[in-house]
Amino acid sequence: MSNLLESDIPEYSIVIPVYNSASSLEELSLRIDKVFESLNKTYEILMIDDGSLDDSWLIMKSIRETNKQVKIIQLMRNFGQHNAIICGFHHVSGTYIITMDDDLQNPPEEIPKLIREMEKGYDLVIGARESKHDSFLRRIGSSLIGRVTTRIFACPKNFKFSSFRIITRNLMEGVKDQKTPYPYIAGMLLSLTKNVGNIAVKNARRRHGQSNYTLVKLLNHGLNLIIYYTSFPLNVLTAIGFLVAVFSFCFAIFYAARKMISGYTVPGWTSVVVLLSFFNGLLLLVLSLIGQYLGRIVNEVSNRQQFMVREKLL
Repeated sequence: MSNLLESDIPEYSIVIPVYNSASSLEELSLRIDKVFESLNKTYEILMIDDGSLDDSWLIMKSIRETNKQVKIIQLMRNFGQHNAIICGFHHVSGTYIITMDDDLQNPPEEIPKLIREMEKGYDLVIGARESKHDSFLRRIGSSLIGRVTTRIFACPKNFKFSSFRIITRNLMEGVKDQKTPYPYIAGMLLSLTKNVGNIAVKNARRRHGQSNYTLVKLLNHGLNLIIYYTSFPLNVLTAIGFLVAVFSFCFAIFYAARKMISGYTVPGWTSVVVLLSFFNGLLLLVLSLIGQYLGRIVNEVSNRQQFMVREKLL
């Protein structure tokens, strides 16, 4: 941060969004300490309590009292994992930023793999989990989101995503400048750089509690991803509107020609069909085009609060 002396700036900042993980936080911080002591690297740990309903905040305060490498923030309510990470980005001072989960499924001992891969000159390195211990439905949801993300941001076919990643400070600053109300960290990062690495990392079984991501939440997350990071839905509606408009025009021409050739039709039928077909097709086309502009306006002017801090000890 700007008010720090250069000698006080850590090389690495570890950002950990916390939600109902009181039972794993102490072990997590101790294992991170051991990893960076073995690496002989300077570091800080920033834990963000995202509206936990258990004793996570009390545990975080206890850890902070005995370990000054740990900084903690408590949000006013549950803003979601990605918003909590954005909050962390606003409060870290490291040259490189590592994000990881709070449940020990991202083993801290795998951090050196990310660092070594990052030293090859990437802006971003994402840990690709070698094995997944999630439920069947969770794996389906995660797979769908991964496929959508890969398609939207033109990633290599076998590229894998996770919340276990390391990024440069410059890239993090670019993410902070994006004010979308529904942040998706991977999408925000990939919209800024294509210099990305993917390294296989181990994934441990969850030993405490259960995942806070249900299939419904994952599908909703995927829908937000499609809406806010691509114009695909609007493009589909525009295409449908255009096809219906073309069909309507052809339909109108058909009945007009039939009237002129045969001369027989139900009185008033041709004029009603022609007018309804023409104006309905035109209306669909216009609404689709308006939708294209509205989607872009919403993305530009949306300034919804991403997070609100209740208390912080930095």
